[in-house]
Amino acid sequence: MSFKIVKVGRAKDNDIVLTHASVSRYHCELFYDAEGNIFLTDKDSANGTFVNGRRISGSVQLEANDIVKPGLDVPLRWRNFNSYEQTGGNQVPYSGGTEAHEPAIPAQHYPAPKKMNSTLKTVLITLSIIAVLGGLWFVVTEYVIGDGKPAIVDPDKPNDKTEQPDKIKKEKQIVYDFSCLDDENDLGTTEVIDVLERVDREVTNTLGGEVTVEEEEKVGNQLLEDCRNEYQFIETGIKIENLRAILKHLTDQIKEPKGFHYQIYLIDSEELNAFTAGAKIFVTTKMYSFCNTNDELACVIGHEINHNELGHIKEHLQKERLITAEGAALAQIATISFGQKKETHCDMTGIDLAIAAGYNGCVNIELWKRMQKEFDEGKFNALDNLLRSHPYSEKRAKCSHEHILNNYDFDCTSGEE
Repeated sequence: MSFKIVKVGRAKDNDIVLTHASVSRYHCELFYDAEGNIFLTDKDSANGTFVNGRRISGSVQLEANDIVKPGLDVPLRWRNFNSYEQTGGNQVPYSGGTEAHEPAIPAQHYPAPKKMNSTLKTVLITLSIIAVLGGLWFVVTEYVIGDGKPAIVDPDKPNDKTEQPDKIKKEKQIVYDFSCLDDENDLGTTEVIDVLERVDREVTNTLGGEVTVEEEEKVGNQLLEDCRNEYQFIETGIKIENLRAILKHLTDQIKEPKGFHYQIYLIDSEELNAFTAGAKIFVTTKMYSFCNTNDELACVIGHEINHNELGHIKEHLQKERLITAEGAALAQIATISFGQKKETHCDMTGIDLAIAAGYNGCVNIELWKRMQKEFDEGKFNALDNLLRSHPYSEKRAKCSHEHILNNYDFDCTSGEE
C-alpha cells in the first residue's frame, strides 16, 4: 500500500485502543506515506497530544527520536506501528500502562540477514547512542533539574529557591496534630467543632453506605460538565501544561492510591479558588496568578488531591443518600458542614505530597498569610469560628509551620533543621 493511517483513542473502533482516562475517544492519528514520512495529527482531544513534552496543534511530522504521549498516558511506541498492516487489522488493547502499545504482530520467519559493512554498522551504532542520549535528556529536562527540584515549565512560575525540608524517610510515621487549631479566646467553639465533626463522620459512615471510586468519578464528570457551561476553560498554553506537570509529580507520590484518574483544568475566573470532585481538579486563573511559585501551586493542588484520597468527596455523596434514606432526620442534624479539621488535614497532607515531589512545603505558610490579607479576615472571633467551614488563614499558616517542624525537624521561619 502507498500510505497508511493508524487511528488512536479509547473508542473500540480505533486501530490502537488505549484505556487511560485522559485519552479521548478519537484522540489522534498517525499517517505513514510512501516515502517513509510519518505525520501525527491531534483530533481535537480534550487533554492534548504531546511531542517531546509540548502539546501539538493540528499535524506535525515526527522525527526518529520524538516521544509521543496521548494525554497523560505513557509514551506511545509509534515507530512500531509501521508494521501495523501485518496484524490483519487487529486492534491493540491497553491496560493502564502494563502493555507495550505495540501491534500484536504474529511470528514470522525470515532468512538470515546479510552481514552489513563496517561503515553502515558504525553509523547505526552512532544513531542508537544518539537516540538513547536524546531519551535520557528528555527525561532529565521534563522531570528533574540539577538541584533535585522538578523542571520549570512556565517561566513566570519559578521554583522556590529557599532552604527546604528534606523528603521524609519511608520508615518514619507522619503525625497529624490538630491542636494548632485551638485558641485561648475560642470560648470552647473549637472543641464543639471537633465533637460535631466526629458525630458527622460516624453518622455518615454508618448510614451512608459504600461509595465506589467509579461513583465519585461520575460526580466529577458532572462537575466538569457544569463548569464547562459556566466558565471558559484554558485548554492550551504554558499555564495548563505547567499545572499538568505539577499534578503528575504529585500523584506519583501518593502512597496507597485509591485508584482515581486525576485530571486538572484551568478556568478563567477572578475568584481566588481551587476545588475538586471525583479526581477532577479545577484551578482558577486568579489562583494561578496569586501563587508566586510552582511550590505554592503544588501545595494548592496537593490539598485538592487529598480531598479525594482522604474520602471527603465520598462522605459528601453519602450525605446526599441520607436525604431520602431512613434516619435522614438524624443525619440532617448531625451532618452539618463543619469542615475545619478536614481542610487542615488536606493542608498537611498536601504539604507532604509537595515535599515528596521535590517542592518546598514551607511556602504554604506564606501562602496562607497572603490569603489572610487578600480576604481581609480580621481578628479571631469565637462566634464566627463556630460558623466557619474553613479555618482562619492565620490558623492554617500556624498548622502548616508546626506540621513541618514536628514531622520534618525543619523550622521554616529560620530555614534551619
